[in-house]
Amino acid sequence: MKDQIKQVADRITFASMNYRLWRIYTEPTDRTKYLGVLRMYNSFFLTSLQAHFAATIITLYGLYETRRNSISQKRLVQGVSDTNLRSEIQPLLDEANAIWQKKITILRNDVYAHLSDIEFDAKFSEAGISPNEIERLIEISKELVNKLSYANDRSTFAFNLDPASDTYRLLDRLLKAEG
Repeated sequence: MKDQIKQVADRITFASMNYRLWRIYTEPTDRTKYLGVLRMYNSFFLTSLQAHFAATIITLYGLYETRRNSISQKRLVQGVSDTNLRSEIQPLLDEANAIWQKKITILRNDVYAHLSDIEFDAKFSEAGISPNEIERLIEISKELVNKLSYANDRSTFAFNLDPASDTYRLLDRLLKAEG
């Protein structure tokens, strides 16, 4: 179980880092500050923006998918025999599932995983997911895996990798070079 918990934690880190980059590019204050840079290198940042969002959605989908052979939060929770721990984590899993089932699955299945004759804007509207909900799902995921890890071997994950400082440094250098 320890290896499975580590794999889930690694996926959470990946989703979190991609989300953070996407958020830097889309958060209104940052976007306004760096708009000239984003436009100057338009194809790079447009591709980066889309790639980081897709990576976030696809990774979050995998964290909660229900296939029997998948390593996911749901599968890890199903393996918990401690009834106290299960009752402690079930509300978190329920909250995560509410975001995952109604929002993440629409984007993953209908926008990213399958080529369909659909209106992308309509699917995004149908999903109706906000940046805060994506961030909340990531935070719930961290909390769940840490509770499972602690119960397994009294260890937790720091989740302290954050690409923000490097990204801001890069954007500031590009902004300065532009000016």
